[in-house]
Amino acid sequence: PVRNQTDVVNDPFITRIMTGIHKWRPSSAKYKEIWDANQFGLARSSDLVKWSFKGLINTTDSIKGPVINAKEQRSGVVSILELTWLDDTNSQVCPVRHLATYLRASKGRRKPHSGDSVFIKNEGEPLQVNDINSIVLSTLSKSGIDIAKFKSHSTRSAMASLLLSNNVPFHVVKKMGRWKSNDTVDTFYDKRIIGEKSGGFLNTVVQIS
Repeated sequence: PVRNQTDVVNDPFITRIMTGIHKWRPSSAKYKEIWDANQFGLARSSDLVKWSFKGLINTTDSIKGPVINAKEQRSGVVSILELTWLDDTNSQVCPVRHLATYLRASKGRRKPHSGDSVFIKNEGEPLQVNDINSIVLSTLSKSGIDIAKFKSHSTRSAMASLLLSNNVPFHVVKKMGRWKSNDTVDTFYDKRIIGEKSGGFLNTVVQIS
């Protein structure tokens, strides 16, 4: 506890100091260019880990539920993560279809200690951020993407870049990714897409599923 009995993270004086440091020495972008996402999402690994199983709402064309993300929880924000049904041409990688299958298959493995996590391990333990990152990296590697250069978080930049290159309005992409600043999207997530647009990632996901 600091002088006003709040924790350091939420202390307004500490926040001002860290904000000043960030403005004085802003972070640089990790990637100058990004791989072709073709099909992916803007969710963080921490979103998937914190996605509420008990709060899931299933409709005919989507599955959605609240996400208590540590990055936003301090401001009292509860975000909604939503997967939308893809048309028949993309049914093999439709996230709603496969999540529904997963939820049915994992129903018998869910135990009290599974907590509120949508995604669990075989023994019922909730998946952690490192588990999600490992799965993503494995999929990227099998897709021919250089994981020595592109880490699991690159999926957000790849998808944002793809959407923007296909003329999806900037404010829509910003809202989907839950970024607060236009500069953040410009600096870190809107990149030139490299590599063939042959659907290597898409084909890999289809083969895995």
